[in-house]
Amino acid sequence: MSFILSNYLDSDFEYVFFTSVVLTDPGIREGILNGITAKDYQVIGFTLTCSEETLKKRHDKRGDKGETNYYWLHLPPCSEDIVIDTDHKRIGDIVKEMMQHINRS
Repeated sequence: MSFILSNYLDSDFEYVFFTSVVLTDPGIREGILNGITAKDYQVIGFTLTCSEETLKKRHDKRGDKGETNYYWLHLPPCSEDIVIDTDHKRIGDIVKEMMQHINRS
């Protein structure tokens, strides 16, 4: 993961978004970030959350056959993360909110 992120960060992209539930573990996140060889980049952590009801509705809407797993939903965010509650929000609204935080940094 660190290698791939380094390649993207060394490219001409203005932003690189890396999404993964494993990043909710501070040790895993630190290991990935420490392995990045790219220079001159800024990390902004986001934790997106919602209610169990919303997660279940989204799960069902995607047609997922398995049982909804709420494990990740109840983990505390990493201490520096910006937490965004996504209940009753469209994807575009969530992206706008994220970009507002990014532009303030």
